[in-house]
Amino acid sequence: MLINGLRGAVALAAAILFGLFAAGTARADRVDNQLLETYQPITYLDPVEEFRPASIQSFVADADLERFEAGSWTLVDPDPEPGELPGPGTGVWRLNQDSCSPTLVLGGLDCYAAAGQEGAGASVVYGRVARPAGAIVLQYWYFYYDNTYSYEYPPSDFIWQAHEGDWEVVNLVLSEDESPQYVGYSQHCLGQRRAWVLTERIGTHPIVHVGAGSHANYLSAGVHPINLACIPPGAIAFLRAHGLPLPVDRAFEGGEVAGPLEAGGTFTHIRRIEEGHPSWVPFQGFWGELQYFHGPSPIGTVLLGTSPQGPAYHSVWSNPLGTLAGWPTG
Repeated sequence: MLINGLRGAVALAAAILFGLFAAGTARADRVDNQLLETYQPITYLDPVEEFRPASIQSFVADADLERFEAGSWTLVDPDPEPGELPGPGTGVWRLNQDSCSPTLVLGGLDCYAAAGQEGAGASVVYGRVARPAGAIVLQYWYFYYDNTYSYEYPPSDFIWQAHEGDWEVVNLVLSEDESPQYVGYSQHCLGQRRAWVLTERIGTHPIVHVGAGSHANYLSAGVHPINLACIPPGAIAFLRAHGLPLPVDRAFEGGEVAGPLEAGGTFTHIRRIEEGHPSWVPFQGFWGELQYFHGPSPIGTVLLGTSPQGPAYHSVWSNPLGTLAGWPTG
C-alpha cells in the first residue's frame, strides 16, 4: 500500500509539473505571438516587382530535390514535401525549380513569374522571436520565389544577376522590458540599422521599401546605392572601364502594399518558425539552383555562386545582435 501510495504521489507531482510547464509554454507563445503581431512590418513593393513574399510550399512543390555527388547534382526526389526535406549532416542538397532556369533571358524572369503566380497563394511572412542576453529580437523572414536584379529600370537583358529562391529579413530589437530600440533591414550581403524613433512606420508597424528584383529592404522609398562590399569586383571593374555608373536599387512606391490590417492593403499572414520547427527549418540545402551574372560581350552569362540557404543558416539568426552591430546605420 505504501509503495502504491508513493507511486501515486510521484505520478501526481509529475502531472502537476507537466501542467505547469505546458501552461508556461502556452503563455510564452501568446506573448511572442502578440509581439510579432504588434510590430509586424508593412512592405511596399516597387511597381515593376513580379513577386510578393509568399509561402515556401509552392516553390517546394515546383522543385526537384537534388544531392551533390561525385561532382554533379543528382535527382533524388522529383516531388519533395516541406516536412520531408533532409536534415543537417546528410549531404549537400538543393531545391531546383524544375521548369525554369536563371540562365534564360533576363534570368528567366518571365518563366519564374508565371510559375510563381500559378501557386503563390496568400501573402506570408515567417516570424521568429529570439532572446539573446539583454534583448528581444523579432525577426520577420520573407521568402520570394525568385530573385532577378536588373541593372536597368524597368528590367532589361543588359546586365542582371539572378537566382532561384530568396530569403530576406527585417529585424526589430526590443529591450528586455519590450521597448523598441532599433530596426535592421537586410540588403544584399549586409543590411542597415536605424533607431526606432527615426524609423518610418504606421503606429507600431515599421515600413519597409522593397528593392525591385533584389528584394533588398530599405528604410525609405527611392534610389539606393548598393554597398560596394556586396558587388562582385569584376562587375565593378567592368562598369568603371566602360564609364557606367555603379548599380543601384530602386524601391519606388505604387506597387502592392502588404502587412497587418492597419496597412490597408494585402493582409500578410505570420507563420511562426523557431529552431528546428517547422521541420523544413533545419534543411541545410540551397533554396534554388545556381546563381548567375549576365553582362554584355565579352562577359555573357557566367556562374556567380549558389542560391541562398534558409533562415537558420544566416548569421543574423545565430547571432542577431552581433550581426546587426556590423550593419551600417542609416
